[in-house]
Amino acid sequence: MPFRPQRWPQKVVKALIETIIRANNYMDSIFLMRASREMQQISGVRKAVAVMGTDMNKTVLEEFGVDAEMVAGTSPNDLILALDIQDKSVLKEAQSSLTALLTQKEPTAAVERTYQTLRHALRETPEANLAVISLPGQFAAAEARTALEHGMHVFIFSDGVPLADELELKRLGRAKDLLVMGPGAGTAIIDQIAIGLMSKVRPGRIGIVAASGSGLQEVAILIHQAGLGVSQAIGAGGRDLSGEVGGSTMLQGIRFLLADSATDVVVLISKPPHPDTAAKMFAAVENCGKPVVVFFLGGEPPQRAGIYATATLEEAAVVACRLAKGEEPARGDFVSDLKQELITLAAAEKSKLKPEQKYMRGLFCGGTHSEEAILLLAGFVPHLHSNIKIGQSVLLADRRQSRQNSLVDMGDEEFTKGRPHPVMDPSILNDRLLQEGADPEVGVILFDLLLGYGVHKDPVGTIEATLRTINRNAASAGRYISLIASVCGTDLDPQGCAEQKRRLTDLGVVVLPSNARAALLAGLIVS
Repeated sequence: MPFRPQRWPQKVVKALIETIIRANNYMDSIFLMRASREMQQISGVRKAVAVMGTDMNKTVLEEFGVDAEMVAGTSPNDLILALDIQDKSVLKEAQSSLTALLTQKEPTAAVERTYQTLRHALRETPEANLAVISLPGQFAAAEARTALEHGMHVFIFSDGVPLADELELKRLGRAKDLLVMGPGAGTAIIDQIAIGLMSKVRPGRIGIVAASGSGLQEVAILIHQAGLGVSQAIGAGGRDLSGEVGGSTMLQGIRFLLADSATDVVVLISKPPHPDTAAKMFAAVENCGKPVVVFFLGGEPPQRAGIYATATLEEAAVVACRLAKGEEPARGDFVSDLKQELITLAAAEKSKLKPEQKYMRGLFCGGTHSEEAILLLAGFVPHLHSNIKIGQSVLLADRRQSRQNSLVDMGDEEFTKGRPHPVMDPSILNDRLLQEGADPEVGVILFDLLLGYGVHKDPVGTIEATLRTINRNAASAGRYISLIASVCGTDLDPQGCAEQKRRLTDLGVVVLPSNARAALLAGLIVS
């Protein structure tokens, strides 16, 4: 009798989309991310997205499943909450929760005041000299210009600011000798105050200027963990070292740190810079009187007096610390030395894998972390794919489907439209983690988490159930999956770095002290 495969009934989950609109209720991106996250904690809510009623966000809502007519008449000042729920009984609780969020005040030791405009705020606090701007890109430039005209430095967290506006703001900043950090600036430390999504680090004598948020944060936390500290850390914005912008803020930051008596060593960090702009940076620091450490992803290492080129973010921190102690940095191949340190651990992890488990999958919250990993692994890991085009990696045809060895920047716009960035809410990793863990050819899953102010209060908590599921499913199939992570944070962060690492370790995750080490370990296991 021929075998006939059993046709099991499949459970089909039908989406039920409900929309809540609060007219004339403008909220910033931090609130929207928090609202999206907390709504998804309600029992019966499968997915949630909170946005303002801009034209771009209406497209996001349409993709979510919202009827276009429902939001057609909304304006950028209208708050929209879209919910995919199991049944309508959930809607009342969601409405109550949204009202509570809108009226809730965060506990604070200081007196908090709310102003309708920047000009109103300046009337009552004329001594303020820094404005942090987190608005939709089309509105951010106008407020930044107002701040500059009133003699304030600006930190522009907002993305989507037109290039022409950035050029004009930075021209005005130069003319007034004011810093324009951003647009798209994620982290900074100004006079020991952590700004944006930044970790808390101790004060010290190493200054940083970076056109990379996660790069700045990693170098700063590694300096802290080595027992030293940071004088100032200036975030230039991801576009600053492009050919068009020409390193405007980084050049200002360099001049400031070179003149700063509290800074002994200067560190420059950037994602791949335009060659002409990189050359300008090297010229600005050659023989400048202070040692300068440079980590420019994919850039040509400078051969100039007083400049120390580094191959990883960790090496940049190590070299800066040695220079700050008055020591000459060790010569040699830093990456080769790291590989040698990791080879025994890699062999132990590899021995637990089945022969068919030959691939690794990397999911990154930090954009620079993903790029650093690609450049480090491209030389010895075959068939390397990514959703970003850098180095020798092959661009994924479908960014939502990994192939062979894949490293994916989960902060890419395709994944974050209408959702919190994974630095703020790593739960965006969950579906993809499960997808990668279910692939029988996958032996290694690599990921990163970032701590600090402005990010999720419990990053590990957002993914721990998923990690348990991956381990349980692998064990049921007679497999082992090597989970490898780096955690970018310090003991001064509100999340508690040691506790976050301990919980990951308890889940069977191999936690490494830097992104480079985590990436190299993953690569050694599958290479």
